[in-house]
Amino acid sequence: MDQSALKDKIKKWLETEDFAVSERTEEASDFHLVISNLHGKGTFADIVKLKNKDFVILGSALQNPKEFLQLLSTMPEKERSDFFNHIQRELLKFKVDHEFHPNKLMPESMIVRDTIYEEDITRTTFMQCLKRVKFASLFLLWSIGHKFSPDSMQSSTPHPSSTSISRTPYG
Repeated sequence: MDQSALKDKIKKWLETEDFAVSERTEEASDFHLVISNLHGKGTFADIVKLKNKDFVILGSALQNPKEFLQLLSTMPEKERSDFFNHIQRELLKFKVDHEFHPNKLMPESMIVRDTIYEEDITRTTFMQCLKRVKFASLFLLWSIGHKFSPDSMQSSTPHPSSTSISRTPYG
């Protein structure tokens, strides 16, 4: 498929769904789109088609603020490990790839991503892929927000509702 036509098709789908779309130029990619929700308020995901690859990557990178990392450093290592192990098991349910950088116990950034092969790209499959990335990102934000809310910080154990399956992963 012509890369320019693919990029234009994806841009049109996103704009139809009221996402703000901007472009970045990079030598390593045929195209790189950055999408925001709420008409440009808050970056949400990157869509990248690497040169010489037959797939498109949809990803979202969350940068953890220094305040969060400071709070995290006060937790016992076992508690941090248990917390992030739980998050990783839950992320498997979203069927997305994920990475914690530089490591799982003190992640300065957390990345979730999914790929879709060119021959499979339809509006439906693309939007399903995008939703998996979006909901996995929201789950990460919700999990961290819930764990480190003032109510949860009174106890070093997770709130019982944080493991409840009946709650949605985004609040």
